[in-house]
Amino acid sequence: MIKVLKTSSLELAADFEEFFDGATVEEATKKAHDQRMPTEFAKVNIIDSKLLKANIKIVNEENDGSK
Repeated sequence: MIKVLKTSSLELAADFEEFFDGATVEEATKKAHDQRMPTEFAKVNIIDSKLLKANIKIVNEENDGSK
């Protein structure tokens, strides 16, 4: 049996939705504004993808005596 590994590079465009809580509208808005990256709780919707490159290489080759 032969095993191969495929490595792909993709370019993605995604929309994120996330809720922010605060005691006031200003506090919740400030939390949302100050956030740099979405957290693990954000809802993700991939809207576009583009395959940049893919590589396939043999990682394990079992020698069964046949050539």
